[in-house]
Amino acid sequence: MTDTTPSVTLRAIEPEDLAFLQALANDPEVRSNVVDWDFPLSLAGQQAWYPSTLTDRSTRRFIVETTDGTPIGMTGLWDLDWRNRIALTGLKLGGPADVRGKGYGPAAIRAIMDFAFLDAGLNKLYATVLADNSRSLAAYVRKCGWAEEGRLRQHAWRGGRYVDLVQIGMLRSDYDALPVNT
Repeated sequence: MTDTTPSVTLRAIEPEDLAFLQALANDPEVRSNVVDWDFPLSLAGQQAWYPSTLTDRSTRRFIVETTDGTPIGMTGLWDLDWRNRIALTGLKLGGPADVRGKGYGPAAIRAIMDFAFLDAGLNKLYATVLADNSRSLAAYVRKCGWAEEGRLRQHAWRGGRYVDLVQIGMLRSDYDALPVNT
């Protein structure tokens, strides 16, 4: 990644973030690009969901925010497997319209990689991306060094048609070999 990549921070989700998360989950552009589709969410549903996040040891979610403290997305580690030191990750970005296309996606991916490999001591991160989500694939694979590991053909129903899912992954050894880490 270059020096022009914006900087982001990850922080724990707080109750005051629930309206932002609801809006993010209900954003049509975000909804069309996420693998785990869901029905539109109410604020009451978000508030009911939040307490369960405080005790779930297999998942850690984070707010992605700009350096000025503006929340722009959510990422995390799901299906944490401490024995095998692996976790599923993903990213939802939204918020102000001027955030999209500015390099915050790769910055957020880099931040969760740093946390997973350097702080949590994981050996592998993996994710699944809709094959027609070219921005996410470019951010993960081309800009952050992830490898395509497989493809699930016609696995998700989006926009009236079936779409392939691309399985991608990043090993700790791949992370260590990235030019920004050597």
